[in-house]
Amino acid sequence: MNFIEKAFKEKLTGDEFLQAMADYLDEPDLESILKQYPCFVKDVIMIIDYDYTKQMESMDEVINGSLEEKFWDIIYALERCGLDTEVKILKKAKQLSLESPDDYDEQWDLIEKELAYYNDYEGFWDKVRAYIDDNISY
Repeated sequence: MNFIEKAFKEKLTGDEFLQAMADYLDEPDLESILKQYPCFVKDVIMIIDYDYTKQMESMDEVINGSLEEKFWDIIYALERCGLDTEVKILKKAKQLSLESPDDYDEQWDLIEKELAYYNDYEGFWDKVRAYIDDNISY
């Protein structure tokens, strides 16, 4: 039984479900098992991965590095959670990195402080938990 099956079997909601999804790092074949579950499960995992990478590595890893291939999946997941300010900032950063790579670092330092992590981090996760509760049904 994988971590997602376990969460559904235990009928987890909100924060408990969110915490259970953090086990995605231990799942060797994550992409293939995600296809078996509702879209919101992948969204939650994308958001956790985004947050983890942002904190443990850097925002540039999200924009141009290890998560670059997942960038638009992250954007869509954030949009579906109603995290529009985060989406706006990330899109702006991506555009800067493509159009003005020489100015990107300097510009990014100015807009990074607008992210939820620096302003309303708990509110950010409240929206993710609400998204889970709105989409899970037992």
